[in-house]
Amino acid sequence: MTQNAKRILIVDDEAPLRFLLSKQLTRAGFEVLTAADGPAALAVAAESPVDAVVLDVVMPGMDGFEVCRRLKADPQTAGVPVLFLSASIGGDFRRRAFRVGGAEFLAKPFQIEELPAYLRTILGDGAPADHPTPAGRVVSVIGPDRAAGSAAAAVRLAESEALGGHCPVMLIDLELPAGAIGARLQLAGGPNVSVLLQDTGEPVSHEEVGRVAQRLHFGMEVIPAPFAPSMLGQGEPDARRLSDTLDLLTAAGYLVVLHVGAKPDELTATALRRSQVVYTVMGAAGAEQREAWHEEWHAALVAGGAAHERIAPLGGAKGEATNGRGRAPESAPTRARPRPAGRGPEPALAH
Repeated sequence: MTQNAKRILIVDDEAPLRFLLSKQLTRAGFEVLTAADGPAALAVAAESPVDAVVLDVVMPGMDGFEVCRRLKADPQTAGVPVLFLSASIGGDFRRRAFRVGGAEFLAKPFQIEELPAYLRTILGDGAPADHPTPAGRVVSVIGPDRAAGSAAAAVRLAESEALGGHCPVMLIDLELPAGAIGARLQLAGGPNVSVLLQDTGEPVSHEEVGRVAQRLHFGMEVIPAPFAPSMLGQGEPDARRLSDTLDLLTAAGYLVVLHVGAKPDELTATALRRSQVVYTVMGAAGAEQREAWHEEWHAALVAGGAAHERIAPLGGAKGEATNGRGRAPESAPTRARPRPAGRGPEPALAH
């Protein structure tokens, strides 16, 4: 244990999980305190200053939301970041966690070895506070069909960048009329990308984007596609609205990850033209099939609007993504890149 080790309070009513988390964080160089319920957690935090709290949501008596609310109401602990753990990853739980002041929300079960990286991201790792925010960028992830796994690859890429980068990330699902990302991430229903892309005669605004974006993780938001084809008789999505949305987000410093459907239409063409990199997902095809498919698909993408030199296959047997700067991110968020000290950048769009 180093002299300057960050002190983490783990709050969970399940003793085996407290033990596992404690061992993992201790091995990662943190100092660990534990509590089995809300009142005990508040008492520990009042007596022993902590740098972050790992907090279960569902506990007998006082739940995690109330614990977080009380921590934020106390000037002594108001600035301590709270990382929520929950077996429920529904949109309502996630939104409530952020509303009471949570910095991050992880779903059980999760990869325990990822927890130190999330904590380091929340706490900052000593990078200069004046680190310049990169200019906004747009990348696309596309496959020939849903079976290729492009939705999963887009999620992995966006999450990796949000965890390790210096800018907020917006993941937008353009797989219409019904997408896969919203259901995969168990987001709440309601306003989605098809609403945002309807021509209203008014320019796209930060407020309008904020109404359809859902915060998923620290520094990451998602604009899902509809979970099912709309029965409201909406018109075709307006590609100009997509372009205006990308202008708005990149001007605010976002990395925008577009999950693009394979349908050859103006929306897809706009996404391909606006992307600094277009990543293709091969799926589980064999090497010979991959090569033949890549040549055919590469030509189709160029015809659809993508610049030849900007098309790159996702590498690795499992389709690990590379990021918008042309290098491979970590396949698991265990080696976070530097962040400014403190909590790091929050998403630029208000909700």
